[in-house]
Amino acid sequence: MRGIFLSLFLLSFLATAEAKEELIFLISPMTSPISTLTKFHPLVDYLEKRLGKRIKLKQKKTYKAVNELLKEGKAHFAHLCTGGYLMGRKEFNIELLAIPVIKGKKTYRAYIITHQKASYRSIEDLKGTVFAFTDPLSLTGHLFIKAYLKQRAQKPEEYFKKFFFTGSHEKSIEAVALGLAQGATIDGLVYEEMMEYDNPYAKRVKVIYKSQEFGMPPFVVSASLSQRDKIRLLRLLLNMHKDPEGKEVLKKIGIDRFDPPDHSLYRTAWEVINKAE
Repeated sequence: MRGIFLSLFLLSFLATAEAKEELIFLISPMTSPISTLTKFHPLVDYLEKRLGKRIKLKQKKTYKAVNELLKEGKAHFAHLCTGGYLMGRKEFNIELLAIPVIKGKKTYRAYIITHQKASYRSIEDLKGTVFAFTDPLSLTGHLFIKAYLKQRAQKPEEYFKKFFFTGSHEKSIEAVALGLAQGATIDGLVYEEMMEYDNPYAKRVKVIYKSQEFGMPPFVVSASLSQRDKIRLLRLLLNMHKDPEGKEVLKKIGIDRFDPPDHSLYRTAWEVINKAE
């Protein structure tokens, strides 16, 4: 009997130790769950191999839910949209880890789209129409337009006939392509990537406005990640493009390389968020 209890204790201890070696990686729902899992699976495999730890990729339905898990220490690191990152930094001091460089740039834009066959040519033309947003915390998918309208003494609920949140930039593009909305504000990166892959929905919409440039959606860490693991993760990301295998993974996920934190990149995004409040 004593041997059985000892065995059970050892199994429990080993299970606990193993669980501690698992890192939770969150991604804001900028794209659909299937697209996210498909795209970032190679990165998860690469980091698991190099860190010697299991990495569990998770995606929640809203940006707020992602931030809550980081705030509560239930996730270790994440790839956040810029709006989600800045709100997290404001509310619970989330830490910037690394910035993806995509096609030589560390910035991106919000795109205003409408149907390819529509006559709308400006944001002003979309007044009184049905409009699609992505998520309340999304910079390019909501806060940008909210700030744009506020500067003109307007509110979304007054400006548009109706608006709704789709949950991802992909879904917003689909909503416009299918005629569920006459316009949408989206992440330009998502649109450009969908166009590269000849996505039929992306081909049925057109861009009628591009915003100023904002700091790229970053990789961040929560307080639950140990200092040792944070340093190891940062070094891995910063050196991936120098490693043949890492370079191949970066190519698959559409990133040139990762650069160190640079808070100055997010000044324009901060301005938009402050105007939107």
